[in-house]
Amino acid sequence: MSFALFSALFYIISILFIAPMLAKAQSGEQIQRPNKNWFILTALFAVICHFISLFPFFSNLFSGENFTLMEIGSLISVLIAILATVAIALKIKTFWFLLPIVYCFATINVTLAAFAPSHVIQNLAQDLGLLLHILLAMFAYAVCFIAMLQSIQLAWLDRKLKTKQMVISPLLPPLMMVERHFFRVMLSGEILLTLTLLTGAVYLADFFGNENIQKAIFSFLAWIVYAVLLIGHWKYRWRGKKMIIYTISGMILLTIAYFGSRAMLGMN
Repeated sequence: MSFALFSALFYIISILFIAPMLAKAQSGEQIQRPNKNWFILTALFAVICHFISLFPFFSNLFSGENFTLMEIGSLISVLIAILATVAIALKIKTFWFLLPIVYCFATINVTLAAFAPSHVIQNLAQDLGLLLHILLAMFAYAVCFIAMLQSIQLAWLDRKLKTKQMVISPLLPPLMMVERHFFRVMLSGEILLTLTLLTGAVYLADFFGNENIQKAIFSFLAWIVYAVLLIGHWKYRWRGKKMIIYTISGMILLTIAYFGSRAMLGMN
């Protein structure tokens, strides 16, 4: 529990480091390129503490014992935070405006996992195939969540350009760069989701049974939505509102699939 508190604290400190700069960039004030050292340090402490706070979850996952949906949500949020932080460390500046949302999401999840009660779920089969399926599902959700945030960022930048409110700032990435990164992330999420569905069909004996049919259907619907979006962009150059509608719709379907029932991916 103490590691969860430290994680939440460092997430908040990281947000405080970057929020003023983002606010100035949005208002049009000229700012210098941010010094990433302190921010990366606090973000690193946050994700490390977050990860350590999940050690009981990993222990229960590998031993087949009980754990909660809150712990699963916390693991997904730390994966998202790690991916976003690594992107910034690699100087991918399209992620700067996503970080407050990512870290707020992680702060809420790590706090809820530590203090809030949640429905207990249990592993039904202790094998590497099922474990691979679960891990792929979590990474797929994390990557698709980041793609959704990038689609919102893309729409915001497009609106700024059309209303001539865009200002030059080291924190504001070019529109075409954001779009290129968005579709790369979206394609990665679709590939991970494809692998999730395949491993579920292979390693989950009752993947299409009564207990898991909701997850199978909604996951497949999300896969179709993302596939239509990618094909539409590739063949018809879809952008703007269509892109946001499809991305958010897919995320809603995926969230229902993962968290909308009493069980997740072969557990109950």
